[in-house]
Amino acid sequence: MQISILEQLQQLMVDKLKLQDVPELNPAMHLHDDLGIDSVMLLQLIVHIEEDLSLIVPEDELDPSIFVTVESLVAFINTLEPRTVHVSHS
Repeated sequence: MQISILEQLQQLMVDKLKLQDVPELNPAMHLHDDLGIDSVMLLQLIVHIEEDLSLIVPEDELDPSIFVTVESLVAFINTLEPRTVHVSHS
């Protein structure tokens, strides 16, 4: 069974950002007001989205409106391209 983006996001918040008491994520939740995510944590979250979800996050497409609610972040994640791994044959 494939894990939803919402579930993956919640897992990143708990495991990587070490957020305590993260309830089941609701799309209407505000990242800052409801979850206590500050600007440094947002930067960490972007890195974890790239690394752990293997997605490309283009810096020129980052807009503050993406990081208002869980819903806006999930919508943004759904637009991202997968990162391809290049294997060199030496």
